[in-house]
Amino acid sequence: MASAHPFGGTKERTGMGTAMAAESAVLGVLAPGGLLSANQITAQAQLTSWSARRAIRQLSARGLIMHAPYQARWSITQRGQQVWSIKHRRFAE
Repeated sequence: MASAHPFGGTKERTGMGTAMAAESAVLGVLAPGGLLSANQITAQAQLTSWSARRAIRQLSARGLIMHAPYQARWSITQRGQQVWSIKHRRFAE
């Protein structure tokens, strides 16, 4: 997840929590529902392209988000909604 930078823009967290924070940001963006492209997820989650794509890959591998065939879009699964509400919501607050 990105944090506010004093000169505008965002600064990503570093360290072991970076991957989890990025995954939380992606789940948070997808939690309301709908289909978003990787570029839309990247922008709305305020992540670098690399961090967003890595988080998308990890979440997809765990069945928390799914790819919409032939549309290059992603959506959250029911399991992803459950994980978001239990584990990751605290990162968004």
